Amino acid sequence: MKKKFILFLNGEYKKEDIDYYKDLIADKTSVAVDGGYDFFVQAEIAPDYIIGDMDSIDAMEDSISDDIAVFEFPKDKDLTDGHAALDFCMKEDFSLIEVVMPNVGEPDHFIGNILLLFHKDVKRKIREKREIVFLSRDYEYRILDNSKLEILDAAGDSFSIMPISKSIMLFLEGTKYDVKNLKVDLGETRALRNKIVTNEMMVKISGEAIFIRKKNSLMK
Repeated sequence: MKKKFILFLNGEYKKEDIDYYKDLIADKTSVAVDGGYDFFVQAEIAPDYIIGDMDSIDAMEDSISDDIAVFEFPKDKDLTDGHAALDFCMKEDFSLIEVVMPNVGEPDHFIGNILLLFHKDVKRKIREKREIVFLSRDYEYRILDNSKLEILDAAGDSFSIMPISKSIMLFLEGTKYDVKNLKVDLGETRALRNKIVTNEMMVKISGEAIFIRKKNSLMK
């Protein structure tokens, strides 16, 4: 059976969101990415793994059980802790990797994490029909690479699509602004701020784009 992973990156985990994130862990292998261990301390549960250079975890080290597998990296390295943890998981036979980013935090880290979706190794796994998604309590981030995405039971959610390739051809169904074969060039904003209006929404893209969904339906 293919594995399912959930990674918790360093960030601000609000008390009112802890139960939501705990529910996401069910049937998944959980990974605390360096300071993301703070979530597990607040939730009073243990991760399966801790991965990182441990520079954000010093104050919590006494609470780390011997039962937790720890993979420590040097502080001076050529990739972020999030990148290292994602590489670790992608070496396994997996069907799903969810990466929790609880808040924007430092903009360079946030943008760098999102751009991991376009790393050649990540794109190769996605083309193999393996799912890799970054998320927070309110948002979800995905790559669409000459592919189709169907979303169920999300009426009320808003979303934006931003080309990464020179241009994309966009098809939308089940949205406020449905389109067929709409060309959107890199840098154009015409595919921002649409809304899902039915219980079955479909987006199909030729080209590469990032898909961002605001999960308004969860707030009802």
